[in-house]
Parts: sequence; C-alpha cells; structure tokens
Amino acid sequence: MPIILLMREAMKKILFLAVFMTLLVQAGFSSASEVDNVLIKANKEGKVVMLELGSVGCIPCEQMKPVMEKLRKNYGGRLEIFFIDVRKDRGAAGRFGIYTIPTQVFIDKKGKEFSRHIGYFPYEEIVPVLRKSGL
Repeated sequence: MPIILLMREAMKKILFLAVFMTLLVQAGFSSASEVDNVLIKANKEGKVVMLELGSVGCIPCEQMKPVMEKLRKNYGGRLEIFFIDVRKDRGAAGRFGIYTIPTQVFIDKKGKEFSRHIGYFPYEEIVPVLRKSGL
C-alpha cells in the first residue's frame, strides 16, 4: 500500500479519536484526571470532598441531586461535591470499589477516605458524617 494511503488512513483514525473524545467530554463523562484534579485542588484548599458515584436515570441517584445542592449551599467553600456517572466512567467505579449505586465516598482534607455510604443518603444523616471531618 502506498505511503500516501497509509497516512490518509492514520489521519482518519486520529480525527475519529479526536471527535470521539470531544463527544465524551461534552456528554459529561468524567475521567481519572478530572477526579484527580478535584482531589488535588480540594487538598490544597483544605476542603473535604464528597464523591457521589451514581448514574443519570438511577432513581436513588436522582434523589441525591437536591441533597447535593443543599450541601453545596450550606457548606459552600468548605465541601467539594463531585458527581461521577459510573455507567459512563467504569474506571472510576473500579478505582473506588463501587458495586452498588449510588455510593457516597467522603475524603478528608488530607486526601484520605473517612466514610462511605451506599444508597440514598438523606441530608440529615450526612451532616453528622461531615462533622467527623471537622466541618
């Protein structure tokens, strides 16, 4: 096969991958680097992190949305909340040992997991968990 045809095929593959990755980002796929960036930033800022690992369309995951909004409102600059759709980001599911959704993983200001909960987690039950971390 002539070199020109090989180069053309390679360019098509590169273009396909670029378009595919752009669509993934626009579709809300989180990546390991996104999670790492959130954790690094929170650590530098002395924030506690709540990772909400679930999926769009999962009923208890959807029920967590107002809880997360209330937490964002009431814990503003002290708590970082990050949602990961594990159906789209299976690597995160493996990384955090997720077998059931939703799962909430709480990470302290030093970057260590200090609590974990599986299922819908009411606001009133999260507050005591956050108090353990000093919030």
